[in-house]
Amino acid sequence: MARGKGEGTIRKNVEKGRWEARLTVGYNAATGERKRQMFTGRTRAEVVAKLEEARRLRGEGRPTTIEKRTVEQYLNDWLRDVLPGTVKARTAQSYGEIVRLWILPTLGKKLLVALTPADVATMLRTLSKEGKSPNTQRLARSVLRRALRRAEQDGIVNRNVAALADGVRVGSSEGRTLTVDQGKALLAAAEEERMGAAYVVALTLGVRRGELLGLTWDDLDLDGEKPTLTVLRTLSRVRGQGLFLDETKTKGSRRRVHLPTPTVEALKKHREQQSEEMTVLGDAWPESPLGGNLVFRTPLGTAVDPDNFRNATYRLTTRALGERWSPHELRHSAASLLIAQGVDLKIISEVLGHSSIRITADVYGHLLDDAGVVAADAMSDLFG
Repeated sequence: MARGKGEGTIRKNVEKGRWEARLTVGYNAATGERKRQMFTGRTRAEVVAKLEEARRLRGEGRPTTIEKRTVEQYLNDWLRDVLPGTVKARTAQSYGEIVRLWILPTLGKKLLVALTPADVATMLRTLSKEGKSPNTQRLARSVLRRALRRAEQDGIVNRNVAALADGVRVGSSEGRTLTVDQGKALLAAAEEERMGAAYVVALTLGVRRGELLGLTWDDLDLDGEKPTLTVLRTLSRVRGQGLFLDETKTKGSRRRVHLPTPTVEALKKHREQQSEEMTVLGDAWPESPLGGNLVFRTPLGTAVDPDNFRNATYRLTTRALGERWSPHELRHSAASLLIAQGVDLKIISEVLGHSSIRITADVYGHLLDDAGVVAADAMSDLFG
C-alpha cells in the first residue's frame, strides 16, 4: 500500500491485476461513519488522475463521483469481481441469472449514478405486467439492493435506491396445493417407487428439493423414542461445475423436525432397501458421495441430480394424480395441509425452515381464514 501527498490511499490489488484507491467523500449523517469512494485503474497513474479529479470536484462542492458506468456495466463488474467468495457458487450463479433476466432488460442502459427509486419501481411494475410472481419481483429488488449497497460503501453512489424503493409483498400466488385425498393417492403410488421415501419426506415435512437430496444418514434418528430429521445441508448443481453438497444458506434453514409415523416407516424401509443395494454392489458402492453418506442415491450409489429428481416427480404425480406436480408444489402442499389441520403458524415456519414467521404469513396467510374456522368450531365444541 502506498500513499502520495493528498492522493488518498492507493494499493495494488495483485489478485485482480489492478490499482485501487479510496478517498473519503463525506460522512453518514446518522452514524458519523466515513463514506469512501473507490477508484480503480490499470496503472497507478490512472488511479492518481481519478483521485485528483475527485478532490477537485469535492473542493468545488460538487459530487465527487466521476462514475460513467451503466447499471449493466456495474452489475457485470460486481458479479465478476465482488460477489465471488462472498456467497456459495450456486447462489452466485442464481444472482447472475436474476441480473440478466429481470434487472438488465429494464435498468441496464441507465447510468448507475442517475438511478432513482422510481426507476426501481418501474422495473417491479414491468415484471408484474410480464406475469412474473411477487417472489420474482422481490428477488430482483433484493439482488439489486445488495449490489448497490456495495456501490454505496465504495462511494460510487450516494444512496441505495433499491433500498429506498417500496418493497414487494409476497402474496398468495405461491401455487396449487394437494388435497388430503390427492396426498394419500400420491403416497400410495410412492410405495411402488425405489425412492418412494423421498416423496413421503417431501410431502409430510415440506423440505426443499436440495435439502431432501442433501440428507445424510447421520441427520436421521429413526430409532429413538421421538424420531427426528435434521436439515443441515443442501445438494445443488452449479452450471459447468457439477453437483455440490454444502451447508444450507441461512441459519433458519438449519433445523430439526420431528417425524410423523408414516415418514419413519418409509425411511426405515428405504434403509433396508439401500443396505441390500450396498451388498450387491460391494466395493463399487461409494461410501460418501460428495462427502456425505447420502440417504437418497442413484442405483449406483451416487448423488441424485436435482433436475432428475424433479423429472421423476413429474412422472410419479402424472401416474398417481393424472397431472404433473413439482417438488416445490409438494412443499407448498405440506404447509397448506398443516394449516388446514390448525397447526400454529410459528411451528409451520420452523418446519419449513423460513427465516421468519413473516415470510410464512405472507405466503400462506390467505389460508388462515379456513384454519380460523377450525379454531372457532373447536371452541364451540368446548364451550357450546
